[in-house]
Amino acid sequence: MRCDIFRRFRNDGQGVVALIFALGAIPLLLFAGTVIDYGVKSMARQSAQGVTDATVLSLAKLPITTTDGDLSSKADAQVRAALRKTPIDGLLVRTTRNGDDITVTASGSTPTSLTRLVGLTGMPISVSSTGRRASDNLEIALVLDNTGSMEGTKLTNLKLAAKDLVSTLFKAVDPSKPNALRIGIVPFSMTVNVGPSNTTASWIDTDARSSVHGQIFNSAANRLTLFRQMGVTWGGCVEGRPMPYDVQETPPSAGTPDTLFVPYFAPDEADTEISENQMLNNYLSDGVFWGSARTRQGQVNKYRSSPQRTGRIDSVAANYLYGPNSGCELQPITHLTTSQPTLNNAIDALTVRGDTNIPIGLIWGWHVLSPLGPFAEGAAYTDRTTRKFVVLMTDGQNQSQIRPSNSNNSFYSGIGYIWQNRIGTTSDDLNTRRVAIDNRLSTLCGNMKSAGIALFTVRVEVSEGTSDILKNCASGSDKFYDVQNASDLSAAFKAISAQISELRISR
Repeated sequence: MRCDIFRRFRNDGQGVVALIFALGAIPLLLFAGTVIDYGVKSMARQSAQGVTDATVLSLAKLPITTTDGDLSSKADAQVRAALRKTPIDGLLVRTTRNGDDITVTASGSTPTSLTRLVGLTGMPISVSSTGRRASDNLEIALVLDNTGSMEGTKLTNLKLAAKDLVSTLFKAVDPSKPNALRIGIVPFSMTVNVGPSNTTASWIDTDARSSVHGQIFNSAANRLTLFRQMGVTWGGCVEGRPMPYDVQETPPSAGTPDTLFVPYFAPDEADTEISENQMLNNYLSDGVFWGSARTRQGQVNKYRSSPQRTGRIDSVAANYLYGPNSGCELQPITHLTTSQPTLNNAIDALTVRGDTNIPIGLIWGWHVLSPLGPFAEGAAYTDRTTRKFVVLMTDGQNQSQIRPSNSNNSFYSGIGYIWQNRIGTTSDDLNTRRVAIDNRLSTLCGNMKSAGIALFTVRVEVSEGTSDILKNCASGSDKFYDVQNASDLSAAFKAISAQISELRISR
């Protein structure tokens, strides 16, 4: 009898335990389901947040003329495509614009698992991202190689790429902000052309004060005066400033003559050095029959008559013009402008002539952007609403060619003759000269980056030497482009315009 009682108690106890376990398992299952469902929601929310962030960034790069309807359509398509594998039911994408601010909101619900047992069929999710359209002002200088090696297909491709970059950037301009985008263009070779209209500018060495103004002459001479005496118009080109101002932004001042810009003047080379195998710019009679070739070349009195020889120099070297403007056939610099037609016309007019001196071109890219001088047209560096960029494109290495059978041992260029020691060497070794110019370039790039200018560098179809100098010049490895085929220039410039647009909104 007693055993039956215990047996029944045991059986009843097992049922109670089972009942208690069953009742206790329900909240455990619900808890486990909640953990799982919240985990799914958390991952989905994280994915959705990243997608809306990216979508806002892409919308901010669109032209200001993009309608609200197009913004909404593009945002909806982009978010849905990116989240198609993410478990979000009833996805709703909303886009609003308030001035420069664009907001994208994605909402819906993530499906549940075990929590469905208590009727919870979904967990709400909502994320929102707001970005400001490209609201910073941009100042950009395109520093473009116009040396002789660019002739032909490369120049054609450069023009197409440059115009495409200009067009892309102007599409993003807010017409209500007239200075949102200003672009300047600096064509360069072994010199740059600042424009012959600047003959009386305060930053031009009009009074022959600079220490390098008269180095190529035997006695004091004012180059602009010699131009007038010969009846020849100064072509507008200038020499680089003497060190250290050649790589500095120091404003030109008559009180510091070496900061002034010396007019480019290719001297009449000695009659005794005429040779069809040399690029000899012999356009006047020396007027004397004695002295060394350098002495005959430096005579000042001979520049009192019109050049007796004109046209192009018939020799193996670059087919320059005879005369004091020899090598100065570049298009003038285009100052910062908001006019797209002006820029397109300047690009269409690009011509090629001369050898490569990258620092001479790049320093003028800096001058175009500078608020200090010589143009003083750039926004102040303290203006936090303006960003400054330089896009440098070249197809060659720095060079100062050698003329071993000539007393100058070099061609006249924006650094004068090699014997003037304007780059830190007078060597007759080509590589030594290149290294000296490269060193000036490295210093210049560092100075510009320190001033807050972002540098993009593009190297086109250069098979000799190393890319290190331009790679290090750029403001980061992602801002250096090594273009192996000139036909790919447009792709490189498109990538640059995209980077500039992104940097514009990411401050």
